[in-house]
Amino acid sequence: MLRIIKFLLILLVIIFGLAVHLRNDQLVAFDFYIGIAELPFSLYLVVSVCLGAIAGIIAALPTLLRLGREKSRLTSKVRLLEKELETLRVIPVKD
Repeated sequence: MLRIIKFLLILLVIIFGLAVHLRNDQLVAFDFYIGIAELPFSLYLVVSVCLGAIAGIIAALPTLLRLGREKSRLTSKVRLLEKELETLRVIPVKD
């Protein structure tokens, strides 16, 4: 079910992008001191959205790495505690 939702979401984004391109296909000049690039407005839009997504991923990367390390530390701690619990269950109780 999740795969179908992802596919439909990607399809919706592609259709929306195509619709934006068809409505905004005029050339826009971009002067970046070395030269001038005249490309369609929709291409500039796609490039800026991609650069924003990359910047967001880079900004979130330290937090994701920290959480991954914490998850592995906690997983090993749980494994150790489960092993200790199993050994305590095997030991007979003295009255």
